[in-house]
Amino acid sequence: MFIVYSPEGQSFIGAVQNLPALKVDPAQRINKVEEAELDGLKVDIGHKDEQGKHQNSALNAYNENRSNAQRRIIVKVSEIMASPVFQVDANSSIENAWRLMEKHDIKHLPVIDNGELVGMCSEANLLGRMIISKSGELEGVKPELVRDVMQAGVVTTTLDTDIRHIAQALTKYQIDALVIMSEYQKILGIVTESDLISRLAKEPPIELYT
Repeated sequence: MFIVYSPEGQSFIGAVQNLPALKVDPAQRINKVEEAELDGLKVDIGHKDEQGKHQNSALNAYNENRSNAQRRIIVKVSEIMASPVFQVDANSSIENAWRLMEKHDIKHLPVIDNGELVGMCSEANLLGRMIISKSGELEGVKPELVRDVMQAGVVTTTLDTDIRHIAQALTKYQIDALVIMSEYQKILGIVTESDLISRLAKEPPIELYT
């Protein structure tokens, strides 16, 4: 289940079924097979057991595959998330937020106000509000607070969410980071678009679907 947090509280609660369907490439055109080419071909559609009940070979193969103990478990977000999570107060200056990102080499900070998650502050939110030298030193910054520049809606989910659903959520809301929460509304981790790409780069993507 996914939850969106904002300064006004929970503004969205829903399952992945409410997210947009994955894009599928158009089916390729298949050449017609003439009946003459099918002559003589035999298709095993199943057989009957000793009691005369029809046994479908394809169904048997499917059930056997499902029960295979060696099949890979779906990858959960808990396997790729970053933890612990560095956070910033909504009333902190954007300069403090920037220096925190620099210190820990991160690009996203969940924003907290009176102990509640109210937004997300990203590197992109800050870059247009400061002057950075060619050497990377901060030379000037606008006197603004984090609450003035943060993204006010934060999409969250739980530890056992399939990372395919994480990818769908990032696409749905056009964001590049998502917060992982406990059932007691405690921040447990954060996952970014880069984390997903890194995971896919280590092993063949097909493993995520087996």
